[in-house]
Amino acid sequence: MRKETTPGSSSPPDLGVLREDPRRAIDEDGIFCLICGGRFRQLTNTHLASHGITSGDYKERFGYNPGRALMAFALRRAYAERAIRVGLAAHIRLRPVVNEPELRRRGGVRPIALEERLTRRDLQLKTGLRRPQLVAE
Repeated sequence: MRKETTPGSSSPPDLGVLREDPRRAIDEDGIFCLICGGRFRQLTNTHLASHGITSGDYKERFGYNPGRALMAFALRRAYAERAIRVGLAAHIRLRPVVNEPELRRRGGVRPIALEERLTRRDLQLKTGLRRPQLVAE
């Protein structure tokens, strides 16, 4: 995939900041590779292989949810609209709790990635809802 430049910016992003909150690496028009700092419409397996890593390893390393699409929001929307138009959703029957015995054994409990923890924290701060902290007596 062809590397894009950052719109409105001649300098590369601060990868340290993006690595602290990987959600910031993805925006409407692109995604920054948190390894090399390149900006792309989509992080392909070919690009990630050039770093010696798979998409699953990349997501785990940087704290993305396993189901996160490594692509710009606009591109993801275009793919979703096309899937709806051709009726792809009618052919999908994946139910993780049914298909994965380990998940069923744990009662649906799954590991929480950094991305999800940050999103939950932001939602709590925005709505003012915080879980009560336990105080040791």
